[in-house]
Amino acid sequence: MTAPLSVTVLAGATGIDASRSLEQLLQTSSALRIAAIVPKRGKKRSRTGSSATIIPTTENLVRLGKGCSCCTVRGDLMAKIQRLADEQNTDHIVIQAAAHDDLQTLAKTFTVANDSGAVLSNVARIEHLVTVIDATQFFATFETNSVRAMLERIELANTILLEGTAAQSSERIERVLAAIRAINAGAQIVIADENEVGLAAFEANAPFDLDMAPARAAASTAPETEDTGAIVKFSFTARRPFHPERLHALLQQPWTGLLRAQGSFWVATRPDYVCRLDIAGASRATSSEGMWWATVPENQRPNNPALTQYLESIWHPEFGDRHQDLRFIGIEIDETDLRTRLDTCLLTPAELSDPSQWPLMTDPFQWPPERV
Repeated sequence: MTAPLSVTVLAGATGIDASRSLEQLLQTSSALRIAAIVPKRGKKRSRTGSSATIIPTTENLVRLGKGCSCCTVRGDLMAKIQRLADEQNTDHIVIQAAAHDDLQTLAKTFTVANDSGAVLSNVARIEHLVTVIDATQFFATFETNSVRAMLERIELANTILLEGTAAQSSERIERVLAAIRAINAGAQIVIADENEVGLAAFEANAPFDLDMAPARAAASTAPETEDTGAIVKFSFTARRPFHPERLHALLQQPWTGLLRAQGSFWVATRPDYVCRLDIAGASRATSSEGMWWATVPENQRPNNPALTQYLESIWHPEFGDRHQDLRFIGIEIDETDLRTRLDTCLLTPAELSDPSQWPLMTDPFQWPPERV
């Protein structure tokens, strides 16, 4: 059986269309027979100075499967990649993602069976999902509406290609690198200005795996609190619920230097619901996403050893699996002050002692999701 074709996905972030990176990558990898699938621009075919085969494409979203098992995938990519695999005259495929492309949908295209039951990963698999970052604009982006899209692409990638370092001081470059590592500790980082970036420059430890992306982004060999120069990364955990009004008020306050915050939490007025915090620079969002396992009778929970082990490790005699688990990344943030402010949002011992009053607390949150 022929080995699956290797695929590299090249995705720009925040105003970068990755065209320059694509051109350099193709020219530096001329020894390979490369097919580059690029966004179609009007009626003109995309051109490069390399010998690669350029295949323009227009996004075509299709739904495969039925009911709860249905999934949206890129029909255009599925057809083009299958054809390249059938022709057997290509060594490597490079996909240039457009700025608006949903990379999760693109990645799922390789793992979802089509109507005939065939899975694209049998003939082609993503080795590298590369996010291209401009070092000159990296921190400025945190003050714009584009920050969430940039961070999501950094978190999903298994390789980061950093451009624009030539004119930056070594101190600033180190700060950018530290921030990227804090956001996605498992990603390989390649500095474009120091290397002729061809496919050989990408050496991820394992092929890209969409299911492993969250774990890769959260991975760290550092202790719970990590201080890398100006970058501070730490976790906040607690078993007591938050007071909804105090937590909501805290989320309206300025959090100087905060780059990213994510995780699950619970508020006293909604003891059944897992709540989600998602902060990206100046963009803040909270939402309700599912129920705590404590709300599900034991005889109705899945018979899953991993779930059983998790619940045994987390279970509280009064609160079950309900807990606060928030992770923060920032530049020179005052961790002690932020922890103190979060602690003051938890129920006091007096409030905790009278659960009958919890439903009567003022609750400003409005879910489904509210931008706060």
